[in-house]
Amino acid sequence: MSDIASNAEVTPLTEPTATPVSKGLLFADCALLGLTAWGGFMALLAQAQERFVKKRQWVTEKEFLELIALVTMLPGPQAVNAIATMGHRVAGWGGFAAALAGIVLPGFLIIVGLWYGYSFLVGYPKVLKAVTVGVLPPLAVILAQAAFNQAKKSTPGHKEKALAVAATALLLMIPYWAAPIYVLVFGAFVSTVAWPAPKQTAHEQGRRLKPLEMLLCFAPISLAVFQLVPALLPQTLVAQVGLAFSGLSTTLFGGGLVMVPLLEGYIVDHLHWLDHAGFSAGLAASQLTPGPILSIATFTGMQAAGLAGAVAATIGIYLPTALISVGVSGVADRLKSSRMFQHAMVGVRCAVVGLIAGAAISLLLKLPFKTIPWQAAALVGAAYFTVWRFKQPPYVSLPIGVLLAWLLM
Repeated sequence: MSDIASNAEVTPLTEPTATPVSKGLLFADCALLGLTAWGGFMALLAQAQERFVKKRQWVTEKEFLELIALVTMLPGPQAVNAIATMGHRVAGWGGFAAALAGIVLPGFLIIVGLWYGYSFLVGYPKVLKAVTVGVLPPLAVILAQAAFNQAKKSTPGHKEKALAVAATALLLMIPYWAAPIYVLVFGAFVSTVAWPAPKQTAHEQGRRLKPLEMLLCFAPISLAVFQLVPALLPQTLVAQVGLAFSGLSTTLFGGGLVMVPLLEGYIVDHLHWLDHAGFSAGLAASQLTPGPILSIATFTGMQAAGLAGAVAATIGIYLPTALISVGVSGVADRLKSSRMFQHAMVGVRCAVVGLIAGAAISLLLKLPFKTIPWQAAALVGAAYFTVWRFKQPPYVSLPIGVLLAWLLM
């Protein structure tokens, strides 16, 4: 018996080994995340961390946390950019393609299916009206909750809160599709000019971008010209869709919810690819998928130019910023410690809170309070309790909103 105990004491424990990196396995893992990661980008990143750090051991905890810190400073869908950059680190450009395709494809297929369902409802106007009205209150409360949570981190003081309120007011007052861009610039200007600059850090003189990294950054950023000057968009509709969403993605700081007012002004009021009811339906569809809210680009592409438009919009909204993330990942410390960048981002983060809050108010203003006042108020109250008090996810709160709208209208 003592011999057995002695042997047990000297027998080394087997250390868990890393799973060999395979592009096929990387794609499968990311596709599974794209199907199951409900709860927003942090929920997706938490599941990705569990799978790729602890289970696969393809990256270390420190490397993954550094990726998260990097993407929060860059434009575009943060979780998608982090996973695509991780794929590049562990398996080169093939891994980048596998990770990006895997995380995006499930949401793409679900959105295409939901678009066909929306098109079918055109023949049933009462049901379609219940859908387009019923989704507004839950979506507004979801946005309001996101603005509230973001404000706790981004607006700690009175001046930050005041800037966020001013950003909300500016968004609602400026009757122009590009108002969100002006609001973000306004936030960066206020913090840079009127607020004290952060202290210089020791890392600010780190290495500079290499030529390939510069190309990966500045080539996608140049696509922003198609958003700032839409007259430069080509005549071919599919190309228009792809380049328009490429330009949008490169100016999207603060996550997908910031895109809501910018998207609505751009594709509804300026390009006329959707009407306001269609936009609300597309926004609801994006909330019904486990992937990013930016899958509304897929819905818009389907509406504007069919399946080819959906593919172009999806590539446009995800690929440019994923490339930027790969390019910048090598000099993340330099960017994080740049006083100029951090000075501007303080105001941008405050403006982001205002943009999300303004989008929530805009959705509520679309409710037919004049024609059905008490019914609209009841829908808002039900959405508040469903989303804010009882913490129900969109795949529960949105159908409840539609059902109540159908019963009350």
